[in-house]
Amino acid sequence: MKQEPAVIPVVLFAYARPGHLARVLACLRENRVPLIHAFADGAKGPMDAGAVAETRALLRAVDWCEMRLVERGENLGLGRNVLAGVDAVAAVHDAFVVWEDDLVCVPGTYDWMCAALRQYAAEPRVMSVSAWTHPRVTPPDVGDQLYFDARADCWVWGTWAQAWRGMLQETALEKMRGASRRGLRPDAYGADLPQQAGYEQKRNVWAVRWLYHHFLHGGLCLRPPWSMIEHIGFDASATNAAGSVEWANPPLAPVPPLPDPWPRAEENPRCRDLWQAANPGMSLFRRAKRKFKRMSGPTYHAVVPESVRNWLRHWLVPGSFRGDYATWAGASARSTGYDAEHILDRAVAAARAVRSGDAAWERDTVLFLEEACHEPLLKALRTAAARDGRLSVLDFGGALGSTWWQHRRWLADVPDLRWSVVEQPGFVAAGRREFTTEVLRFYETIEACFAAEQPTLILLSSVLPYLEHPHALLGELAARDCGWLVIDRTGFTRHGRDQLTVQHVPETIYRASYPCWFFDQTQLLAPLASRWQVADQWASFDAGGDKFDYRGLLMKRIPPAAAPRP
Repeated sequence: MKQEPAVIPVVLFAYARPGHLARVLACLRENRVPLIHAFADGAKGPMDAGAVAETRALLRAVDWCEMRLVERGENLGLGRNVLAGVDAVAAVHDAFVVWEDDLVCVPGTYDWMCAALRQYAAEPRVMSVSAWTHPRVTPPDVGDQLYFDARADCWVWGTWAQAWRGMLQETALEKMRGASRRGLRPDAYGADLPQQAGYEQKRNVWAVRWLYHHFLHGGLCLRPPWSMIEHIGFDASATNAAGSVEWANPPLAPVPPLPDPWPRAEENPRCRDLWQAANPGMSLFRRAKRKFKRMSGPTYHAVVPESVRNWLRHWLVPGSFRGDYATWAGASARSTGYDAEHILDRAVAAARAVRSGDAAWERDTVLFLEEACHEPLLKALRTAAARDGRLSVLDFGGALGSTWWQHRRWLADVPDLRWSVVEQPGFVAAGRREFTTEVLRFYETIEACFAAEQPTLILLSSVLPYLEHPHALLGELAARDCGWLVIDRTGFTRHGRDQLTVQHVPETIYRASYPCWFFDQTQLLAPLASRWQVADQWASFDAGGDKFDYRGLLMKRIPPAAAPRP
């Protein structure tokens, strides 16, 4: 049986930031909150035990309202703490307001939230009430009126036990799939959401599940015309908000007046477009687009699919290539390396999403929801298949078959098709365990691949730059009995020499850095000149500005009779 139906409590989550919590408690006291259910997470270890103890002391000292404190005996992390805590409160209260220990508000916020919760308690389509909005996502026509948005949020929000029901029964990805079956694209309200859903459980986050819970049930979130709360946790102590300063609000204004009448439960038609504009994912930089136009003739948008443009922003960002090193050892000393376990874990998770149909393809663990092919590469593959009557690809450094999964639909009619990935042992083990098909195979060495598959085409897609001795590998592969060689997504300098840098991967993909070459094309291809010729070349992913650009090359072996004598 429900307890205290007239009381709307605040559900407060705290961890190890007593300074932030003190400010939050002062706001809650000023708002005359009558009841707080507080959930204090346990310490991760000795380093934060003192801050956890200070935090709990602040909560125990609250004497200006009823405080029901749960002190966790272990560290659950924010996601598990919130899900378990809200679920416990939903078992004894019909409605509640959820607060974290780094959110402050203006006077009257709690009363405003309670009024909205009481007003829409019997409206099933309204699933939450928020005290937050932002100029980037607030429709320009709302004025001083409240509005409804299909995308909820987690910065001071209220809901009902009925709306919360089922939150723990499905993950964010499962709810995303359910919403997709209802006809809502996973990225309809921002390209950030599918990505967050993919790492929800690994990173122990929870808010993306709440958002897809709304989408799954066709729910709406009531928002104010301007924000009543601000985040004070944009610092190194934040659990999941560090670096989000772009979402800081203007100085807070007083609580908006309660409407008379209250608005009907209908979404503002501008919301979806605003969220897509605020979270586009990965549009390419203007300088790169201008350079691409100069190099390739057709406009950038006409040539590069939107999904690829999105990926480029995450992968080829300004400042991601740093330094000019004389030796590989010197560059390696400033790098974390590529074979880290967390990179493999991310790659496996992304490949699983593609295999199950939750994503159309992936690259560098970034998921894409719409099909897209890399047209110059596809043309090269089909050219080789047409000339030879079959296609057997040796994809050196091909991860878990990313390029194959991306292009499999466009290659389905190729006769006698084989795709063999040569990779590091960890990738090969994962590939053989989960991703081997009649077409796709995995090998640890070039020798093993040639012995089993007799490749007709060697694919080096974004791999030569990350090898200590790329020229030696290229020479070894070019000497193999194979008719075609593709070098794609490879950076070339414009100053007449090779350059060794360190590439820093954006943390939105995974945290890593490693040495990376940019080549002088003439020097790179010089050892091949006597036995290979360039059959085609194209501008690939261009983000290098004035120092380098990305190109792709299709090399064809010259028949022995036609080859020039040394």
